[in-house]
Amino acid sequence: MILLFFALFLLLIFLARYNFFRVPHRGILVLLYHRISDEKTGSSLDKFSISLKSFERQVYTLKKRGFLNADPDNIEEISKKRLYLKNRYVMFTFDDGYKDNLQAAKILKKYGYSGLFFISTAYLGGKLNGVEMLTEEDLINLRGSGMFLGSHSHEHVKLSELPPSQMKAQIEKSFKLLSKYQKVEDFAYPFGNYSEEVIELVKSLGFKRAYIIGQKIYRPHIHSAFKIPRSIMRRDLNKIDFYLIITRGRARF
Repeated sequence: MILLFFALFLLLIFLARYNFFRVPHRGILVLLYHRISDEKTGSSLDKFSISLKSFERQVYTLKKRGFLNADPDNIEEISKKRLYLKNRYVMFTFDDGYKDNLQAAKILKKYGYSGLFFISTAYLGGKLNGVEMLTEEDLINLRGSGMFLGSHSHEHVKLSELPPSQMKAQIEKSFKLLSKYQKVEDFAYPFGNYSEEVIELVKSLGFKRAYIIGQKIYRPHIHSAFKIPRSIMRRDLNKIDFYLIITRGRARF
């Protein structure tokens, strides 16, 4: 009897840790990465840094499971025709614009995927949290290898806390700079922070989509195109975490 109670106790701990109770949904899996590196910064950024080896293993797993590529060129068609109800799609997104993202782009191309890189343009060619950032030449190379660019504002600040004029300036600066390299249609709210005023401004500036941190599978028939949920990827994800993310969008409470 004691063993039975102990087993039930362990089961409860396991269920509390993971989200197996969540029902898998058909939709577009949108993953959010930051750095692709083993290098430590001593900041909170480290928990969102994935090693190149782990990243390739995740990409390989998705390819093996039959996930098709979703990107700014085809997501509208996938959404309107509800192709995600019969096929599985994944979109790889990267926030901030770290230099090590170039290695991630090579891995994605190797497996036939593309990536959407959200750039905070104030840091191009500089550093953020002591980490080297992409340069404008790197943006050209990303585009040349079939990757996509999106705006992450200019200085990576919480837009909802700014006066309207500064809010607009932050988005417009980034939009104009990135528009030199491609037509920019995607925006990621810095820190996942937004308000209805921010959303309306993003729409008015010509963006077609905007992304949040939602820890859900994106279901276009339910979610707004200006609140596309993404599953944030962490350094300490294990195989169970990853399985739950790609089937349910979220691994933990």
